[in-house]
Amino acid sequence: MSLRILLVERDVATSDLLTPSLERRGYQVSVAATQRQAISRMRSMPPDLLVIDVASFGPNGHKVSDAVRSHLSHVPVILLLEKRQANAQTMADAWMTPPFTPRKLLYRIKKLSEKLGSREIRAGSLILDPDTRILTHGEKSFHLRPKEAALLAFFMRNPGRVLSRQEIMKQVWDTEYIGDTRTLSVHVRWLRLKIEQDPNRPRWLRTIRGLGYRFDVPDVASEK
Repeated sequence: MSLRILLVERDVATSDLLTPSLERRGYQVSVAATQRQAISRMRSMPPDLLVIDVASFGPNGHKVSDAVRSHLSHVPVILLLEKRQANAQTMADAWMTPPFTPRKLLYRIKKLSEKLGSREIRAGSLILDPDTRILTHGEKSFHLRPKEAALLAFFMRNPGRVLSRQEIMKQVWDTEYIGDTRTLSVHVRWLRLKIEQDPNRPRWLRTIRGLGYRFDVPDVASEK
């Protein structure tokens, strides 16, 4: 499967220059010109790598970058920075300052892609492939619905955290509306039927009354 790249770039001329070069190398490229677009693109096509042109967003560049990265903290990132923005404390897997050519960016991407391993998410005896939406639990395998897989991935990436219904709806369903969370409750029920030994007494996916849910990884003995 080809590497999926999300290019967060405000300048149309720069994205028009970089995108064809990346696509010719066989990469799947999605472009976002705003923070909101970037978050939306992440949900429709979760990227393997982020390229964020911090400089193109002016004084708010780092704020936009941090907001985007907070949604995919596990995904490697290349930052494109002005020289005055780059320093030893720059938190990124790689960063570049102008002038640079598409060829130099391709080289950085190639080096990072060589370090990327499987996209599988693992938690205890659960293994989720977010690309195929195949969940493996011990000797059983399930093919999850799209939102079901996205919800489980969100839980598995945040073990031990109490996640509010509002946060879950925002991250998985891209909505601030929580007047009716029956859809969330149904999806949680579907997941429990697949991962819990007793769905009515969950050990993995616990309801925290009045708050939301918490994903725990039970020890091996408690699963038997």
